[in-house]
Amino acid sequence: MIDRKNGEASLKQNSRRLYAEIFSIKDTLYNDLLERFPEDASLKEHAEQWKVCIMTAAVSTALFSTALAGSKEFPYVYSYLHLKLQALYPASEALFEDCMAAIAKLLNGTDYHSGAFAEGLALWLYFTIQGKESFQEEDTLPFLLAGQYMNQYFYNWFDKQQN
Repeated sequence: MIDRKNGEASLKQNSRRLYAEIFSIKDTLYNDLLERFPEDASLKEHAEQWKVCIMTAAVSTALFSTALAGSKEFPYVYSYLHLKLQALYPASEALFEDCMAAIAKLLNGTDYHSGAFAEGLALWLYFTIQGKESFQEEDTLPFLLAGQYMNQYFYNWFDKQQN
């Protein structure tokens, strides 16, 4: 009983820590992309969109952690992170739901594959930020890098915190 209560409290604490990390990483990752791709106009033209999408994709990815599956604390963690995003970016609700749906499709009925998952996140970022229905492969490198980072750092984030 005590372990379960400690686990629930830990999930709540970890959700607050996750938000703080994501809040910081949005700027760090965005600035890294600016340095690596100074010629990419979309980074400068859509700066706020990049930041909100980085945060949204990171939160959404972390919410698919195995540790949260079936947890009584999932509604709290989900609501807390969702509300924090909305407070910072009032228009993020539709983005959040769209990203959660995209990740669910990536994971639905298939085994997790790191490369495919990162590419799926990259495509979501690309189409969301660019607002296009088709893509130019040569324009996708910053999106791929961001997708890979989110996959490596935030996939099963809550599981990693339990170790």
